[in-house]
Amino acid sequence: MSDNELGLVEGWRYSVTTEKEPRSKGIFRGYAMIGSESAIVLQIAGTTRLIPVARVIHIDLLDQGERKKTERPESYYG
Repeated sequence: MSDNELGLVEGWRYSVTTEKEPRSKGIFRGYAMIGSESAIVLQIAGTTRLIPVARVIHIDLLDQGERKKTERPESYYG
């Protein structure tokens, strides 16, 4: 991903607001599947949380870590 592209970056810290929970703050670890639904994977205080993408209202960038160079166009957890 270039600097001009939008997207979540593995290792950066985000705040995710969903329709069910007011806010989840954690480090983005990648994407996963829950059945046939895509989910965002966050590491939150030693816990791994999968948040279904369809429930996300908005995402705020809290802290940028170092950008890892990867040959994969997207990051999948696991």
